[in-house]
Order: sequence, then structure tokens, then C-alpha cells
Amino acid sequence: MKKVLVITYYWPPSGGAGVQRWLKFVKYLPSLDWEPIIYTVDNGEYPVLDDSLVNDLPSNIKVLKTKVWEPYSLYRKL
Repeated sequence: MKKVLVITYYWPPSGGAGVQRWLKFVKYLPSLDWEPIIYTVDNGEYPVLDDSLVNDLPSNIKVLKTKVWEPYSLYRKL
């Protein structure tokens, strides 16, 4: 099985259209002999949260998360 790294900011529990695109794309990659590895943020500032999207993830997908500095957090303080 080939591996592919998907780098995305928007990943569940984030909601919205941007998440749906990546989620559905990644969901069907294993059936095409691709093993997706997701690289995303751990502390994202999402405008919409949808915890139900986690149920749509296959259990064997690797998700790597890293903390990032969020410029939006500075904006919120102002």
C-alpha cells in the first residue's frame, strides 16, 4: 500500500465545507490502495465545530497533530 501525507488545517472536530472535502477524500483512499496520514493542528481556531464528523473517520487512519501559534487568538484579545 502506498502512503500519502495530507496536510490540512481543517480536520474534525472542525466543521464546514472545507472539512467535508478532506474527510470524504481521505475516507476513500484506502480502497484505492493508498494509506492516508493526516497532519493537522492540535489547537485550531475553528468557526464551526461538528463532533459528529469524528464518527465518519475510519479507525485505522493515522492523524498527527501539532500545536501552532494562532494569530486569531491575538485578534480575539483586541
